[in-house]
Amino acid sequence: MKKSWYQRLLVLFLTAGIIAAGIAAIQRYRAEESYRTVEMAMPYDDLQSMARQTGKSIPEVMRVFRESGLTTVLFKEPGADELSNYGNFEIMTGQEVLAVSRLGGKSPGNALNTVGSNEIKPDYTYFFTNKKDEALRLLEQLKVKTGKVKLYQNKDYNIISTSADYTTLKNTGLGFPAEPLRESARCGLLAVVQLRNWQGVNQKSITGVFKPLKDIPNLSAVAFNDPSVPGYPEQIPYLAKEISSLGVPVTEIEFFAQRGLTKLAILLDKHLVRLHTVKIEEMPKYETADLKSRFVLAASERNIRILLIRPLTYYKTGDPLTESASFISNLKKDLEQKDLKTGKASSLPPIAVSRFGLLIMGLGVISGGLLLLERLAYRIKWWVLGIAAIIIYAALIIIALDPARKLMAFAAVVIFPTLSLLTFVKSRRLSVWQSIIMLAVTSLYSLIGALFTVGLLSDSAYILKINAFMGVKAAVILPLAIIGLFFLIYSGPPPSKKEQEETTGNKFRSNLVSLLDRPVLIKWALAGAVLLAVLAVYVMRTGNEVVVPPSTLELKFRALLDNFLGVRPRTKEFLLGTPFLMLLFYTGYRNNAYLPFLILGAIGQISIVNTFAHLHTPLLVSLLRFFNGFWSGIIVGFVLILLLNLARRWYKAYEHCKDT
Repeated sequence: MKKSWYQRLLVLFLTAGIIAAGIAAIQRYRAEESYRTVEMAMPYDDLQSMARQTGKSIPEVMRVFRESGLTTVLFKEPGADELSNYGNFEIMTGQEVLAVSRLGGKSPGNALNTVGSNEIKPDYTYFFTNKKDEALRLLEQLKVKTGKVKLYQNKDYNIISTSADYTTLKNTGLGFPAEPLRESARCGLLAVVQLRNWQGVNQKSITGVFKPLKDIPNLSAVAFNDPSVPGYPEQIPYLAKEISSLGVPVTEIEFFAQRGLTKLAILLDKHLVRLHTVKIEEMPKYETADLKSRFVLAASERNIRILLIRPLTYYKTGDPLTESASFISNLKKDLEQKDLKTGKASSLPPIAVSRFGLLIMGLGVISGGLLLLERLAYRIKWWVLGIAAIIIYAALIIIALDPARKLMAFAAVVIFPTLSLLTFVKSRRLSVWQSIIMLAVTSLYSLIGALFTVGLLSDSAYILKINAFMGVKAAVILPLAIIGLFFLIYSGPPPSKKEQEETTGNKFRSNLVSLLDRPVLIKWALAGAVLLAVLAVYVMRTGNEVVVPPSTLELKFRALLDNFLGVRPRTKEFLLGTPFLMLLFYTGYRNNAYLPFLILGAIGQISIVNTFAHLHTPLLVSLLRFFNGFWSGIIVGFVLILLLNLARRWYKAYEHCKDT
């Protein structure tokens, strides 16, 4: 096979892959455009607290918030401690009942005297209510979640006894009282229910728990309260069946991992909605403007579709009801400015990418990889490896689709920024405007890797964070290592005639031997140590688990950029990568003294591709982030070039003065 035809074939496959990835990216964009409705919710407990604080009824508080933009009430399933807050039940241990009954008088405990004190068990728990429907509702919940249960009735009370101890019942969900749910619906609000776990979960108890949920008016989603979903791991399929019968999505609470939720969401055909909130203890840390920005960013940049808001009772600036209502109203306006509506949370439509489309994209990535290998080593017949890669990838698509997609997406993130820099970084100096043009060409070439990543992983599972791109840190380290070694070896001092003879004319080996035989000056060793420290911080700041979190000052700077630009560019792009790569094009890579410029420039190109690997971020937001990072990085690059030219002039003037 002639080399020219070989390269043309690679370019053909690459072009076909780009087209296939572009089609998949358009499908994803259309799906995201129809996924724009956000619920603004508040916990029922907070509404209760606000009503007590302001002297208003709970429905009055609900209406005030609904008129301001609140759409939803979150009902957390009460345990024994919380159940009495609803006002329908009094709860006593058996010992407390015996003590009260001995004292006589009119009390719930004495109501059991009609049954007989010999039936009162000290280690049992007793519930008292004068509402028969609530007693029957609780009775059904206790039957499926606890041991022995019995109902007693007299003219004043409905009494339920259970063999479960009070400590256990504090952490066991006891169902949802009906009146608050009806109250919420009458006020025109949706309901999200948050279920607690319980002991001995089986299919019968799951059915018993979910049966009353089907009668909840305006139900919009189901959430869970504990570190694992009920029935994990054995009963997940049956749990999915019951949730599916409700016709509402399951809820993922951001930053709160729950075992079994991912499998549950997949069984529900990815019918999932993501919720974001701020912990009560964190509320005083935020100014109202910062708190609002946090919610807006969660909805606009991370596909959060339920925002759980707490009243502003921590800010002593006036009437908390008025302040909280104003906050909700302003938040709604800010969401609308981001082209987001408020109402029942929209569900992400399915995004279908055929196996054939994924195969074509894979051929494009493999072609890019072969072009990179050709660039690294000229004399090896890499096409043999290419054929093997195609066969393996095709087999993986058939037998293990998800790993095949992830593997090829990882390859794309590594290959294209690496190939871009190895192709376009030259020793020739360019003008400022030529440097900008070359910067644009290089960035667009790197973006091919981003396009393949988006196309290969165009699936609602990745957008909803049910699944995720793997190997974020490796995708950062590998391109830097390849680029750094390539330029160190091929751009170092030329090998001597003896070194060329000893390596039998092999350019790579002779250059490597020459590099390793060179003495290292202290100044270059120190510069290398500083560069390695910078790279270490960069790697630790990258990925899903950040080892070095951003400082308070940096967070404020980010918020400022968000407010000013709408979508904040990544700091590593507009302050480091883009300007230093522009500076490198301006100076030319004439020897390895320019390696720091190259490494910093490479960080920017890798970051550009990595931006699109954040698949839970809407595609349009990632594009705007790249665009803002590009033009703002050019401005910083202008400043660097200006400073470099001033330093050169100062140095020439200094040398001239020294000579005279």
